[in-house]
Amino acid sequence: MEVACRLGVGRVDPVVLHISQHVSIRLLPTGLVARVVRDDAQSLDRLRRELSVGQHLSARGAPSVGLAAGVPPGPHFSDGFAVTFWEFVSHVPADEDNAEHTARAAAALSRVHQALADFPFELPNFWAKIDQCRNLLQTPSALPALAPGDRQFLLSVYSSVRTALDQLPVRLVPILGDAHLGNVFITSDGALWNDFEDACRGPREWDIGFLPEPELAAFEPFNSDLLVELGYLRSLCVSVWCWALADIPEKREAAEYHLGYLRERASAGRIL
Repeated sequence: MEVACRLGVGRVDPVVLHISQHVSIRLLPTGLVARVVRDDAQSLDRLRRELSVGQHLSARGAPSVGLAAGVPPGPHFSDGFAVTFWEFVSHVPADEDNAEHTARAAAALSRVHQALADFPFELPNFWAKIDQCRNLLQTPSALPALAPGDRQFLLSVYSSVRTALDQLPVRLVPILGDAHLGNVFITSDGALWNDFEDACRGPREWDIGFLPEPELAAFEPFNSDLLVELGYLRSLCVSVWCWALADIPEKREAAEYHLGYLRERASAGRIL
């Protein structure tokens, strides 16, 4: 509210839309959405990267949520927080059980990949954030909600999957880095991708792992073995990131779901 006032937006009524690594807040009655993170060096790097990716995708006409019009998108700073502004998009959440939604999301993701192909700035390697998960697992004081036995299990999964991936060809290209249906808005004009803070250089298989098999044809050729191993790695990372936010009920539920999935896969002899 302080930043909006400073920019001349006027009096606004904030409504929290989403809480995760950032907080998304709609500023009624405007068409602005503020994305708020703590002001630290790591967050600022991700914010600036997210803004540059958003600008690039908009310039290429990619199906993505745009930066705010009418106010500087940021980042802006206030009281230990950093704020960026984006346009509000009227939408319904993507439903993984809705074939039309997944088809729209896949088609939009393919166009986003095409638009990112000539992204002109440096992006981190996709392993950077994955290794943050490993570091959390290796830090005894981190993830206090995670049981010690589960921590050791997840470290074993990381080691096993990393060994398997070292034997597979991995081609690094610009990708979203956090492509899942929670980051897709289904609108009357199709699907729009949102949330670019984890954009990186990685295999396309990292982005498309959430898609049902019929939608994968749009991304051929792809490596099926790589897709499977990265799927296990994605579940591990989601579990770790959600254990870090285990005080939020839906995050703890997701953490337990992915931990259970990996244990089931291990029991079936697919991993470890």
